[in-house]
Amino acid sequence: IVGFPGETEDDFERTLEVVAEAGYDSAYCFVFSPREGTEAAGMIEDFVDHDVCVDRFERLQRVLRRSASLAHNARIGRVEEVLVEGPAKREPNQVTARTRQNKLVHLPAGDGLRTGAYADVRIVGAANHYLHGELVEVTAVPRHRRRIPVAVG
Repeated sequence: IVGFPGETEDDFERTLEVVAEAGYDSAYCFVFSPREGTEAAGMIEDFVDHDVCVDRFERLQRVLRRSASLAHNARIGRVEEVLVEGPAKREPNQVTARTRQNKLVHLPAGDGLRTGAYADVRIVGAANHYLHGELVEVTAVPRHRRRIPVAVG
């Protein structure tokens, strides 16, 4: 939570140092907002100015993006096992998959790359929130049957 009541610039700088040193490549972050009925909602005199919170949030996101870039680029060239999630939402000729570390991987759709398949994938590129991969081999095909959509009504 960025800008929790009473957070000082020094507190926040220390948070940035910890995040950078730990090398977190993702984190669920948000700007503090008071919730009725909570102790923090009553700490009005300690609220951090909203513009300060927004600035701190953006600074934290920059540190996380830098760490993500370093971590993702370090994976380029590695072969990783993935579980295919299904067709990519934005690219009809691609599928999305997840590594054992829950990293999102986009790769060209191909034979055997259906939902539930396991595959070895060579990481060939990186972005802040996902990796690009190429199929090395399908290592396990799903045993479940494909679901058939059934009309309701």
